[in-house]
Amino acid sequence: MPVFVVVCALLVITLMGGQALMSMREQQKSLLDTLNDQVDIIKSCDESLLPFDELVIEQCDAKRLSPSATGDAAPSAEALNEGYRAVVAEIAPMRAQLEDSIASMETLQSSLSDNDDKEAASQVVTAARSRLNMLDAGVNIIEESLMATEAFLKARSGWNAVINADAAIREATALAEEMSKENILASQAKGTEALAFLEEAQQDFSQAEAAYPGLDLAAFEAYVVKRMESQQAALAADDAYLSRNKEELEAQNSRYNALEEEAAALAQELGEDDPEQIVALRFYKEIEADQGAYEAERLKAGNADAFLREYLGTAS
Repeated sequence: MPVFVVVCALLVITLMGGQALMSMREQQKSLLDTLNDQVDIIKSCDESLLPFDELVIEQCDAKRLSPSATGDAAPSAEALNEGYRAVVAEIAPMRAQLEDSIASMETLQSSLSDNDDKEAASQVVTAARSRLNMLDAGVNIIEESLMATEAFLKARSGWNAVINADAAIREATALAEEMSKENILASQAKGTEALAFLEEAQQDFSQAEAAYPGLDLAAFEAYVVKRMESQQAALAADDAYLSRNKEELEAQNSRYNALEEEAAALAQELGEDDPEQIVALRFYKEIEADQGAYEAERLKAGNADAFLREYLGTAS
């Protein structure tokens, strides 16, 4: 073969190889540009996702709804509502951006041949989809917490009212031990105070159940109603004493004692948990699956982010 032909053939091969290499480099640059663009979109979503994440993690804290959560540490329904309003407006646009990223990368994946490139595109999809799943689980947790927090505070208020009523009843009983007009009037005032506390407790327990559908505080409500009945009998006995109606006094005292025995039996059925603890136990059980899903997706997103940082750093 003439030397000239060989040289020409080699030049053609070299040119073709150079063009192929240039094309590969251009494709790689295009891929990197696309990956960087999508990673930037995900990073921009994180500006809204981070405060959302903090709010979700706060709801999952076992100390948040607990007997020790008092004073400044007490949960606030108003603060939670305010925090949710601050992030909820960003959820829809964030979701749209993440869904667009997934669609873009899934389209790109079908045109890739290099396994490393495919994996990089797949990790972008994972990073975006994990964040979408975090949004779904996180919203469920926050919305459950909105209901539970209001119920928790009402249940706590109701139980405190029961405790205050019990203290007032004890004072009323002590005053009535030495029967005189002055003592009975004072006892009657304390009994009226106790009845007001019990009515407050009844209202609080009812509002707690209304705030958190499925919450059952019926046992506590039954106990409160029975104590209200016994206090009404005690007040009626005081009236009978003041009006010197001995027969009515004896009848109301007997009724009071019977109702107090019934109340004591109902108290034995309440168990060891206060109403607020019942709310907390139900809440943490309800969010258990979503909390597990949220933590798993959070970890997947972090792993995908780490892979992409390394890949883009190496490839560039």
